[in-house]
Amino acid sequence: MITAFASPSTYVQGDQLLQHAARYIAPFGNRGLLIADDTVWELVGGQFYHHLTADGLKIEHIHFKGESSPEEIARIQAIGAAKDAKFVIALGGGKTNDTTKAVGDQLHVPVVIVPTLASNDSPCTRLSVIYSPNGEFLKYQFYNKNPDLVLVDSTVIAGAPVRFLVDGIADALSTNVEAQTVARARATTLLPLQTDQTAAGLALAEKCESLLFKYTGQAVSAAADHVVTPALSHVIEANILLSGVGAESSGLAAAHSFQNGLTALSGDVHKLSHGEKVAFGTLLNLVLEGATDAEFQRYLDFESDLGLPTTLADLHLDEASDEDLMKVAKLTVQSGETIHNMGFPVSARDVFSAMKATDELSRQMQRRF
Repeated sequence: MITAFASPSTYVQGDQLLQHAARYIAPFGNRGLLIADDTVWELVGGQFYHHLTADGLKIEHIHFKGESSPEEIARIQAIGAAKDAKFVIALGGGKTNDTTKAVGDQLHVPVVIVPTLASNDSPCTRLSVIYSPNGEFLKYQFYNKNPDLVLVDSTVIAGAPVRFLVDGIADALSTNVEAQTVARARATTLLPLQTDQTAAGLALAEKCESLLFKYTGQAVSAAADHVVTPALSHVIEANILLSGVGAESSGLAAAHSFQNGLTALSGDVHKLSHGEKVAFGTLLNLVLEGATDAEFQRYLDFESDLGLPTTLADLHLDEASDEDLMKVAKLTVQSGETIHNMGFPVSARDVFSAMKATDELSRQMQRRF
């Protein structure tokens, strides 16, 4: 058995951290690229640029055009090569992060990720999702290392609309559910070479869930008022660091495969975020593996309190035909999907039945109260 664990080289989180970010970036060199879209630049990018340059760094601001496409990666890579950039910085969300990771990999320079949302765990992982210029999914791109530095300014995260924090909580909640599934199945992780879980990776997934159940109520209240509290800091760490490292080093199962399976359909389901889709997938993961009523209720109550999707109606699929639901089920179990880490064969019929059962159980349990 070969086990593996991966994480960013350094993770730093703190209140008003961007004012002091140069001290963490300067060891990589004195000049680099700062990649941000127009919205992020107006909100925090200009101030961040001022702090970096005032502290002696030579920074080239690159306007990110919105898609982590091969064309956008090549464009920014050419600028970085011409400027002899010693590092690249992502300031923004998932697609900005993914593009910057790819540029850093091709330039062979350190990658610094500065997330502006705690809506997903992409800042800490060693992969990018690559799209066409029109936004069509092309592939997952894996790298030999995780980002060199992740800087999380809690003030910036608290300043975002609270729904983004809730999206991240929904995604993070699946981390330990899927990690425990993988552990029972003795399946492999997301890391290269089909490696097995370490105790450290599983422990981080467990800690991620523990923090969410302890502090989510307080954290959401603080984020709604755009203030930083210890509870919010705990949940930010769970959403970004513990979920990212925990999922990558412990593996995924049915929850994320179901989210991918939903791409078989068009319509209002795609108005929902990644985290919202995964929320239903977490419940489906529990049903597939035969969780007890009490365990299912625990996760259902948590998600319901946050207003996350727990029924097919919440996914805008209450009028979906059985034929459409079977399309989702078939795509969920396609070759290479992580649902095959469940530890037992899972067919499209199994997923179809679990979707129906999850919907009915969620509705019944919520009617009791």
